[in-house]
Amino acid sequence: MTLTVACEGDELAAIRGLISAGVGVGLLPAVARQVTTHPPVARLHLKAPECHRTLSVVWRQDTYLSAAARRFLDFTIDHFRERFAHTP
Repeated sequence: MTLTVACEGDELAAIRGLISAGVGVGLLPAVARQVTTHPPVARLHLKAPECHRTLSVVWRQDTYLSAAARRFLDFTIDHFRERFAHTP
């Protein structure tokens, strides 16, 4: 089966609204359940190792980063570099 992706987005409320309006189906992260329950949608939990998403961390290199922001950035980069260094 080949799926046709008609719309992609990263705004949970907009995606949830489109799904609720009956436009189609979508994949939402589990955190979307915690953000809001409106508009209503039916949910189905998927366990699929081939189902993944890309996360990004961004910052402006030409501006000040607080010590806390710098520590968070360093931690995030180190964590994922180490985690995926062992991935075949």
